[in-house]
Amino acid sequence: MRRIGTLKNETLARRFSDYLLTLSIESNIDSNEADAAWDVWIRDEQHVDQARDEFAAFQESPDDSKYAVTNHASQIRDKKIAEHQARLKQQRELVRSMPNNRGAGGGLSPMLGAAGRQQRIPITIALILISILASITSHFAHPRSSRDPGKLTLEERTYFGLSFVDRNEYLQNNQDAFASIRKGEVWRFVTPMFMHGDPFHLAFNMMWVFFLGSVIERLHGSMFLLMLVVGTHVAGMLLQVGLPTADFIPEALRGSPFAVGASGAVYGLFGFLWARPAAEPSYPIRLSSINVILMFGWLFACMTPLIEGVANGAHLGGLFAGVFIAFVWRSLPQ
Repeated sequence: MRRIGTLKNETLARRFSDYLLTLSIESNIDSNEADAAWDVWIRDEQHVDQARDEFAAFQESPDDSKYAVTNHASQIRDKKIAEHQARLKQQRELVRSMPNNRGAGGGLSPMLGAAGRQQRIPITIALILISILASITSHFAHPRSSRDPGKLTLEERTYFGLSFVDRNEYLQNNQDAFASIRKGEVWRFVTPMFMHGDPFHLAFNMMWVFFLGSVIERLHGSMFLLMLVVGTHVAGMLLQVGLPTADFIPEALRGSPFAVGASGAVYGLFGFLWARPAAEPSYPIRLSSINVILMFGWLFACMTPLIEGVANGAHLGGLFAGVFIAFVWRSLPQ
């Protein structure tokens, strides 16, 4: 929020705040005891300039009849309260309708809440199924070689074809991480997401893809979930590839084009859901504090010597992208 000015008493502050609400500008007023006055704060950064212009006009003539909008503002607030209550009702119905979540003790209710827009989650299910298939087919990103020299196994073809860069092309082009993409193989920006390094890696990521992705898909629709997953994964992959590889860099923060897994997208989904209520207080999804602690705890644990071989750049890039989208994409239907 941004403070735009101070008024000498609460009556004037509330009068101006009511007027701003009729202009679809949300504000807060706060007692400033040091100055014996009231500060006016604007919630949305994009409305600050307009609010400042209105504030200047209000100071010149606060008794102007156009500012007598108390009743209109009350109607707007009542409508917002009714809409919020309706979202809470939808949230309860959605949580009750989720599999294995009957009653107050259900597994998802303490984790998530959402106002459902649709019941089917085809993108979430497709992400999980493709990831399982790609991980198994690539032998969890550790393909076994053929006994026939010069012949690639299905596991090798899958791994080489879905990695960010074909390992042979990488070596033949002075370790150029973009060697395959420069040939036009742009799918490689996305496909590393589907392969995983071991069954635990796969299970952990797919659990979060289901928990986070299914709720976002129900709320915003399949197309938005697809764009969010792709966008945050690509952001994470680019940061992972772009990190330096020098020996003086801590191993946990070294770059590599051979990172696999949906962790970047998972942290992108998490970042979006975690930050969106801060960007829009009426947003109907809240992550419980225990799950926020769990996700950030795992993020930092992976950067310690206790856990090796983790693409921390992908985690960070996906998280930053998810938070960025949460604050920038303000026109989404609620």
